[in-house]
Amino acid sequence: MADLGLWLNYDPSHLVWQGIDPLAALESHADRVLHVQAKDVEVHPGARNRYGVFGQVLGRQPWVSGWWRYRIPGLGEVDWRRLVDALYQAGYDGVVSVEHEDPVWSGDPERVRHGLTIAERTLGPLIVA
Repeated sequence: MADLGLWLNYDPSHLVWQGIDPLAALESHADRVLHVQAKDVEVHPGARNRYGVFGQVLGRQPWVSGWWRYRIPGLGEVDWRRLVDALYQAGYDGVVSVEHEDPVWSGDPERVRHGLTIAERTLGPLIVA
C-alpha cells in the first residue's frame, strides 16, 4: 500500500441512523475502504418522533437513543447483499469483521454465540473466501 493518504473503516450502521444511505455514501469512497465493520441497526421512526434525532436524554445510557439500536447483520436496516456486492465491484478484498453490539443477542456466552451464528448465516453466502 504505497498511498499513505486517508483510508476508511466503513461501518454502515452509523450512517443509517444518521439518515445517510450507506450505499450512496460508499459509492464515492469505496476505493478508500480499508476495513469493513459488519454491524446492523434497527430504526424505529415513531420513537424518533417522540425523542428527536438526538434521542432520549433523561436516564440515557451509552448507545441507548430510544429510537435506534445496533443489531447483528441481517436483523436491521442494512441491505448486506447490495452492500457486499458494491464492495466487490469496487475491488475491495479486505476483511469484513462482525462488530457485535446487539443488545438482544448479548448478556451471556450462549446468546453471543447465537448472535454470531445469525451474522454468519447473513454474511457467509455473500463473502468470497
